[in-house]
Amino acid sequence: MSEPIGRSGTSQSETALGIIRDRILDLTLAPGSHIDERALMTRYGLGRTPTREALNRLASEGLVHLRANRGAFVRPLDLTETAHFFDAYFAAERLIGYFCRFDHHALVKDIMAIQDHHGAAIARNDLLDITRHNADFHLRIAEATDNSYVYDFSARVHAAARRMLFFVYRSEKELTVRRVFAREQQGIVGDHAEIIDCLRRTDRTALIDALTRHGQRFQGRLMTLIGHSDGATFQPW
Repeated sequence: MSEPIGRSGTSQSETALGIIRDRILDLTLAPGSHIDERALMTRYGLGRTPTREALNRLASEGLVHLRANRGAFVRPLDLTETAHFFDAYFAAERLIGYFCRFDHHALVKDIMAIQDHHGAAIARNDLLDITRHNADFHLRIAEATDNSYVYDFSARVHAAARRMLFFVYRSEKELTVRRVFAREQQGIVGDHAEIIDCLRRTDRTALIDALTRHGQRFQGRLMTLIGHSDGATFQPW
């Protein structure tokens, strides 16, 4: 039975992209797994061309690997991949802090609005939306660099970050009491408030430091969860 998902006015390709991306981010499509195009088309009522276009887009975002004569696979998520990810993550965050133009039009206003949406998603316990608005928060700073290379690098990193964050959030809710998840979310809100304050004060050194500490919180939470497994067999799904 098909489960068509989409909004009026959204192209078929954009609808397919949103559906498949969300299923990767929420780990319904497991890391490293083969993507059954026909099953996706049947379940979500997607056409072949929009599905193929979506997979090509997701490959450019780094969430999918396309292999000749073998099809599409979800990008793996293991210890080696995680280590490489955080190398790139910290580089991206320091870059956006270093190149951010504090006078970029409506920067603080925009980022405060994003933070409001982020808080509302936390209140709803909507894990996928929390990751979405967190990425928007960081990418608004990346946009303020006015450097397309920096922005594209940051966008690719935060596409991967959303999947890891979803794993962290879901695992914290499953493995620990609810108040731990709530406490960690408030920590993120506090980090974001500090970053906004740095933007207001146009303090570049403090901004880079705040972005770095924020990333270290993310890394520490993930490493704590990996510690609940035996490490070598880390399976985030």
